[in-house]
Formats: sequence, C-alpha cells, structure tokens
Amino acid sequence: MTQMRGRQVLVVTAHPDDAEFHFGATIAMLAGGGADVSYIVCSDGGQGGESDDDGLAATRAAEQREAAAVLGVRQVTFLGLPDGRLVADLHLRRAITAELRRHRPSLVLTHFPRRVLDIPVEASHPDHIAVGEATLCAVYPDCGNPNAFPELARAGLAAHHVDEVWVPGYERPNHVVDATPFMDMKLAAIRCHASQLDTSPPGWVSDWMRYIGREPGYEFAENFHRIEIS
Repeated sequence: MTQMRGRQVLVVTAHPDDAEFHFGATIAMLAGGGADVSYIVCSDGGQGGESDDDGLAATRAAEQREAAAVLGVRQVTFLGLPDGRLVADLHLRRAITAELRRHRPSLVLTHFPRRVLDIPVEASHPDHIAVGEATLCAVYPDCGNPNAFPELARAGLAAHHVDEVWVPGYERPNHVVDATPFMDMKLAAIRCHASQLDTSPPGWVSDWMRYIGREPGYEFAENFHRIEIS
C-alpha cells in the first residue's frame, strides 16, 4: 500500500450508509494511515425506509456524520438531491466535479458504474449506478479539463487531476484490502445507521467479506477494481 500520510481521499456515494457498507474497513485503514478522507453523499436518503417519515433525511444525515467520525473521516458534504431519482446527467457531473476540484483528492472511492447481474440486485441500486458513472465522468474528463464547466474555474475551482479511482470489485477485482484489523470499526460505523437496521449489521456483511478474503488468505477483506487515471 502506498504511503497514505497527507494523501487526500474523497468517497463519493449515493446514500448515507453506502460508504460504511461498501468501503468501511478500507476507509478506516486509509484514515488510520494518515490520509485525509472526506465524503460526498449525493442524495438526501429520504426514501431509505418503509415508513413515511418527514424527518428521515435529517436523521440519516446525523447518522452519517456519526458513522464517518467512527472511521476517522474529516468532513461530510451532502448534495441533498432527491433519493431514488439520481441520474448520471450533466447536473450531477457538475456537482461532483465541483467537489473534486474543491477537495483535490488523489484517490476517489465510488460505486460500480453499471449493473452486475451475477450478484444480489441490491448492489446495483439505480442511484449507485448513476453516482458511479457520474463520478467517473467527473474524474475524467471533467475535473481535469479547464474548459469543462468553465463557471467553476471562474469561481476559483481550478482543474485538478485525480490519480486513481477504486470501485467495488464486482468484476475483475485487482486490489484487495485486508479488512480484518478494521472489522470492529466497520461494524460500529454501520450500527450508527440505526434507522436502516433492525437490530445489528446484517449477516451478509461479514459473510461477503469472509468470501472475498478466502483467496488472499485474510479473515475479512474488501476488494476493488482499481483504475489508474493516465
């Protein structure tokens, strides 16, 4: 693993709790290694429940801040877009490009950018797909192109080059993180999202991470497809 101290890392997700479920141990590892980790949460999370709760978005924002603090995340920014309605359009690309230029990360973690049919359908939530695709478009070409969204440059958000992007390793994973030392932190962070849980983190979280860890010989692991930006 490349030295993390002082490295800027931006995690871009669709909903409050996505970061913890998808990348929680990796985020704890990065922050614990000295990286400066921040979150961008694109939707307000207002559809994340079966009850009609007008205050759910505010509840989930508070839960997200608490969970991020458990993992050592420095800052959480909420774009506040409607839950369940995200699309990878120019509006979302511009919003994410603005945050990339503001935070100036070398590493970005985000969702897998398209549907995968041989894993449970929940992994391919339409909002996840939209955010994954919009983030990759924002990383390249938008963020590094001074002619893309020129109003951002006029507002002082200069073009920026991101070195690499990690997306979940649903297909052709090429990077594995030993999550074992950070498993307790991940589960503690997930527990912060009480509005989304019955009593405790679902069993599939540990089961999936054990499965990923079998081949590299780890008790628990998170894996990724690592994309280097030339």
